[in-house]
Order: sequence, then C-alpha cells, then structure tokens
Amino acid sequence: MILGVVIILGIAVVSFASLDLSRLPLIGGLFQGGEVTLAYWGLWESPEVVNPLITSFIEEYKKENPRVNLTINYEKRSFGTLEQYRETLLTRLQQGTGPDIFRLHNSWVGDFSTEIAPLPAEVLSEQDYALRFYPAALASAKVGTEIYSVPLEYDGLVLFYNKALLKGVDVPEKIKTWEDFRREAVKLTTWKNNDANEGAILKSGAAFGTANNISHSADILSLLLAQSGVDPLTELNTQAAADALTFYTNFSKVDRVWNETLPFSINAFANGQVAMIVAPSWRALDIAALNPDLGFAASAVPQLPAATEGGVHWGTFWTESVSADTERSEIAWAFLEYLTREDQQRALYAAEAQNRPFGEPYAVRSLAASLAEHEILGPLLETAPEAVSSKTVDLSGNQTYADALHKAVSDVLGTVKSADALKTAQATIDQLEGKTPTEE
Repeated sequence: MILGVVIILGIAVVSFASLDLSRLPLIGGLFQGGEVTLAYWGLWESPEVVNPLITSFIEEYKKENPRVNLTINYEKRSFGTLEQYRETLLTRLQQGTGPDIFRLHNSWVGDFSTEIAPLPAEVLSEQDYALRFYPAALASAKVGTEIYSVPLEYDGLVLFYNKALLKGVDVPEKIKTWEDFRREAVKLTTWKNNDANEGAILKSGAAFGTANNISHSADILSLLLAQSGVDPLTELNTQAAADALTFYTNFSKVDRVWNETLPFSINAFANGQVAMIVAPSWRALDIAALNPDLGFAASAVPQLPAATEGGVHWGTFWTESVSADTERSEIAWAFLEYLTREDQQRALYAAEAQNRPFGEPYAVRSLAASLAEHEILGPLLETAPEAVSSKTVDLSGNQTYADALHKAVSDVLGTVKSADALKTAQATIDQLEGKTPTEE
C-alpha cells in the first residue's frame, strides 16, 4: 500500500513538473514577464501630449507587474487623406504588420472587428462601459456580443451662431426647432437690391441646403434623416427620407438663404458672411484660427416639432482599438481603459488645451458637468446621450458614403426629384455595403 502511494505521488510530481505554470489561470500572472513593446498609432495628438500619460500608466502597471518591462511607443501618423489612413491601417492589420493600438473612426469598428482583439470583460465589462460612455460609443463599439473599441473623446454636430448677428436672440430658447432655424435664417439673409427672388446673396442667415460648400453637409442630412426616423444606410427609399432631403434643399432652392456661389461655410462664418452653421465642435478651432476676434457660441442642433424630450442628435468621433495579433492584448486594453479614467481624461484635456482654445471633449459621462458652462462644449455634451451615428459622415474616411448623399443634394438642386435622387444614393450605399442589387 505504501509503495502504491509513493508511485502515485511520484507520478503526480512528474506530471506537475511538466506543466507550463504560466498557463494556469491564477498562477500564470506570476510568470508573465519579460519585454513587452506596444506600438500605438494616433492621428491628432502630439507625442508631447500622449507620452506623459504613457509614462504614468507604465509606472502604475509595474507596481503590480514588476517582472514586465513594458514599453509603449506612440506615433502620430500622417496621411494625405483619412481614406488613405483607413486603407493602410486595415491592410497592415490584415497582413499582421499593423500597430498594436490604433485610432479609428467610430463608424469603422464593424468593418475592422475581425482584426481587433475584443475588450476583455475583466478590463471593462459591458455594464461598466455603458455607465462610463455615451450610448453612441457602445452602439459603435459593440459587434455581436463583443466590444471592440473605447473612445478617448466625443464629438458631434452643434449649431454655431455669430453673437453679433444674432444679438437680442436667445438662441438656445428661440431656435429649438428647424422651423425656428428657418425663420431666423430667412430673417438674417440679405440680397442685392433686396431682391429675394433673383438678387445675389450678400449675407446669409445660415449655411444650409447645398452639398459642396457646406462643412459636413452629409452629417447634417444624416441628422435630418435620423430625426425623421430614417436609417441613412438602409432606408433612403422612403417618403420620410425624401421629405427630409426636400426640406434641406429648400433652404437653397426656395428660401435662397445659401447657394454654391458662396465661400466654404467655415470660412464664410469666420468672416461674418453667414450667421449660423451646423458642424462638429472641433470646427470651432478652425474658426478661431481664421478669426480670433469673432464672437460666437454654440447651441444644440434644432429638432423636429414633434421630437421627444432630448431629441435626436448626431455623433461623429474617434475611438481606440487593439490589434487581434497583439500577443499581450490585455496590457494594451488595460492601457486604453486607464486613459478613459477621469484623472487621465482631465490630464489629456489640459495638455491639449495648452496649445489651442480647448481640448477634445470628454468621452466619459461623469465629466460632462465640468464643461457645462463652456460656450462650445457645454451644448455638445449636454446632448451627447441622445446622439446616434452612421457611416454617412464627412471627414471620417468614409468619403464614398458621404458622396452618395452629396450627389443626392446636388441632383435635387438641379432637376431631379428627391425620391429619385435618394434611390440612386441607396443603390450606391448598398453597393458599398456589398449588398446584391434586387430586380424591380
């Protein structure tokens, strides 16, 4: 009997000795060590902004993981266009030569998901994700049952207005609906010889109704579609979609508050030639650079008269992900989660704001109140919980999608009916989405 016990114990010792302890769930963490180097591709922020946050994360991480020698190399990437960046990033990821951590537009996540390591629930659960970030972030990041990105910032459409041109108008209270907006736009527009029918536009009430000379015109039309209950990707062949397009183009065709002979909307706003524009908050940085003396502020975008409380708003923002080829992806995700904590979000904003009027709007809900009085970011973050998003946005690396809507607008400004223009746009988007055309 004693001999049997010895043999069994001997086998157990040999078997235990042959185990790779680093693979055991609990013990494994004690054996994970060595050199870990992660490459991080960014787009907007300089290394001087990001590197201090990397240093603080590594210091904190090594306290719990002293056997890991961690290096994170941040690189601000530069490409001719966002479409080139998107194509290069996706190709490199597919080839296994991409960065470990990278920035991508929130609308790309679904197309990139096979190349992304899912966010581990141990790093951030879906429940905690939903509490920390806005619904648009979760809707963009979740594919199937997994989450594939985290945002470090949020942005979306707001209504910019020239304070001097709207003097005496309480914009947040007086311009709540699109009819309010239209009324003020017409009132503020002046024409040569006071001829509203044929006179050249001398000063515009709003940059609204065209495609090519309006910043983010695809976003604006997508917003109108979403407010009408229309999915810009799949429901363009509906009467509600046609009505939204007609409403938009009527600002140019009928009301004549704007046309394509006028300058690009951002420049026109900066030089005082137009009273109101709709654009993402980051455009305020461009406006301030063009005219530092311009007095302007932002308000929530108008809504349909029958809108529910809070309305429908439009988000377009950038998020961070981790490559599926990254061996220590849990470290990369832990780093990104660290950057979304309140202290790091504040540090990131403060570093960005040293060289420009304001930093990137906070991604986390809990910090929105700290910017409530900000003339630009306050209205943006107040409406962020009601924002939706899609691929049909400008300056997002999705130009072919945006151009489908641009063409629809331009066609209607010609002789094409709204329904027919949107039929063409839907066919284009279906082709981009890889859908097989259906015979009528």
